[in-house]
Amino acid sequence: MQHLSPDYVYTPQGLQAHMVISIAEDGRIASISQQNLKAQYLSPSEILPMPGITLLPGFVNAHSHVYQRALRGHTHRPLSRHDTFWTWRNAMYAEAGKLNPELLYTSALVTFREMLAAGYTSVGEFHYVHHQSDGQPYAHPNEMAEAIIQAGRGVGIRVVLLMTAYAQSGFNQPPEEMQQRFCDASIDAYLDRVETLRLNGELIGVAPHSVRAVPEEWFRAIAGYSLTHKLPLHVHADEQQAEVEQCLTMCGFRPIELLDRFGALSILTTIVHATHANEAEIGLLAQRGCTVCVCPTTEGDLGDGIAPYAELLAAQIPLAIGSDSNTRLDPIEELRWAEYSARMRYQRRRILIGDELASPGPLLLEYGTRRGANSLGIDAGAIAPGMLADFIAVDMHHPSLAGWNSGDFLDTLFFGASADIIAGTWVQGRQVYSR
Repeated sequence: MQHLSPDYVYTPQGLQAHMVISIAEDGRIASISQQNLKAQYLSPSEILPMPGITLLPGFVNAHSHVYQRALRGHTHRPLSRHDTFWTWRNAMYAEAGKLNPELLYTSALVTFREMLAAGYTSVGEFHYVHHQSDGQPYAHPNEMAEAIIQAGRGVGIRVVLLMTAYAQSGFNQPPEEMQQRFCDASIDAYLDRVETLRLNGELIGVAPHSVRAVPEEWFRAIAGYSLTHKLPLHVHADEQQAEVEQCLTMCGFRPIELLDRFGALSILTTIVHATHANEAEIGLLAQRGCTVCVCPTTEGDLGDGIAPYAELLAAQIPLAIGSDSNTRLDPIEELRWAEYSARMRYQRRRILIGDELASPGPLLLEYGTRRGANSLGIDAGAIAPGMLADFIAVDMHHPSLAGWNSGDFLDTLFFGASADIIAGTWVQGRQVYSR
């Protein structure tokens, strides 16, 4: 058993000093005790002192497309006369077309290391580059998925593989040439691949890409599989206004309304983006107990818009964060821009708060940790007995934290610092990164 003794630890009860965290052999937190009490039962050599360090729960990246890290900085020159998400998508498809299992493994290895250094301890990898470039399956149908899984194991990050279903380019439209490697021949072929991974003991979820890319029959089968096996279901919805308009034209319903009609909304469901969700859709999400994953740095990069944060908060819909295209990997920045963009949308301050007398820091930490863990179905996101021992070590002597106090610590962190303050990262009790 390990025993860690930082100067401070942030637990569900708040910032606490002079505590000892005991970690069991299975990588879960066994206990959190006062240092003077623990010393009665342990010799000093059994306790690892961590001077100048505060331990926080590890951040959870609930939505990533790992290979898109290769696009960082390369899509800002003109792609057309009027650049939008849709012109960026062509560059993204071209990058996906280059991939093979070896390149995907290497890309994932590098990007996952960067995530660990930034303080992410778990990632939901929304994986859809499944097959060969002509759409034919590899001899081992899950070879691309295994490349991502092995890269995660290689660096020590926890990967929840969100296996993405893709069937068409739009409503009742066959896939475009560059989309063929995303698509399975049938819903049974897709679920067979998911079942193989599940029976192998991998951490997985199901991820119908979107209402435009997956037909109703597939949605119903995937939603049923999610409920049967208690697996997370993640889906893009309401990211783009053009997507909303297309749904209304083709079906007479908005994307989240369609998801509800397809039986795909439940407590296991996470809606990725929800940028343009309206009042009726937000009501459905609240009624069904869904989570929303926002990705502020990617939504800003792509010009998607700003999520309806105040309305989501008022409806008590839990939020998680994702790095999405991995244009930036810094959960502190991601959370800061959730609050900052909300302030710009509503033209007031302190939007993401637990109550009127609170500051944003505690709720931002919850969004970045526990809510993301819940979205992925893992026992993480809080430093408490029984939870997985996923931590980040914050260097309290870092210049960006100068002047912090116990009342404003989290606000100083989220509004004055970056991932540079992270000195170490632990996943399931094992240190996997040290600055």
